[in-house]
Amino acid sequence: MKTIKHPKLKKIIFNIAGICLLYAVCFYYGKAMEASGPAVSLKFHEVITEAAKEHDLHPALIAAVIHAESNFNPKAVSYAGAKGLMQINPPTQRYLKLKNAYDVRQNVDAGTRYLKELISKFGGDVSLALAAYNAGPGAVSRFDGIPPYKETRAYVKKVLAYYQVYRRALDSAALIS
Repeated sequence: MKTIKHPKLKKIIFNIAGICLLYAVCFYYGKAMEASGPAVSLKFHEVITEAAKEHDLHPALIAAVIHAESNFNPKAVSYAGAKGLMQINPPTQRYLKLKNAYDVRQNVDAGTRYLKELISKFGGDVSLALAAYNAGPGAVSRFDGIPPYKETRAYVKKVLAYYQVYRRALDSAALIS
């Protein structure tokens, strides 16, 4: 078997393979959810639902950010020192007056409050708010849009994809609180 030497072609093939895998997983889990009925639950659903109601955001968006940030691990720590489910970094933790980033309720409330603030700051544009959540609001303002950072662009796409999956599931009552 020949190896692919052209890096762009290799990247395209891996992207297509990744998309196919994502669709296969979504299809599989979609079928599993249908088969299991409405009793499938979302990890930390009560905390997410409370924060969503408190800050007037769809719980699917909060779940999507948590999934992308920490994969629902409340003890997660990033290389940059961001902590907890919503991966709140130390400067943002101080700004939000978050006492314990590892406390699930405090972390989700602070992260949701911050996300709502970013959505308002960027005129309701969820993509810009997500970019600001990842790269900082200063970067989004400086570039007058989503910064050209590979990580940030991938992050926004990933969260929006998760958001659609969770939203469909929550809106169809496949996930219950």
